[in-house]
Amino acid sequence: MKRAVMPLVVLALLSALAFWWFSPVQVLKRRTHLLLETLTLESGSGVAGRQLASYTLNALLAEEVELSAPSIHEANGTFERSELESSFSWLCKQARQTRFDLEKMRSIRMTGDRAEVSFSVTALVELSNHRPVDGLYDVTCVWELDEDQTWRMAGAEWLQSAE
Repeated sequence: MKRAVMPLVVLALLSALAFWWFSPVQVLKRRTHLLLETLTLESGSGVAGRQLASYTLNALLAEEVELSAPSIHEANGTFERSELESSFSWLCKQARQTRFDLEKMRSIRMTGDRAEVSFSVTALVELSNHRPVDGLYDVTCVWELDEDQTWRMAGAEWLQSAE
């Protein structure tokens, strides 16, 4: 009897772990972390290595993405995925470094096939002659499930934090 209980306990624990790991909230957390890691370009890294991040970014974005970043006028509006990929490619070539460090995950609100992930991030974008982004930001990313049941970012709002 005791031998039969152990495999059942292990199976129950593995099932609970799988349920947690694949829950929409955990998937959204991982995709948000991956987005920030993809946008981070280390100082001294090669252009070719940086360009590979474009493929990861492409997989995270919806066909159209609505951006709102009041501190950067050019980063406001609705953009096609290919436009954002092209902009990121330019950034990969021009930036000395970029850093996007998650400070605090604030909330994840889900409504059907749409979710809003709010968090605080310390961000730095260092170009050769200025830093268009430098400081603490409050970010809300809008994620939507596509036809393949994959969460893709459909919008983001970046506001300079009051803290």
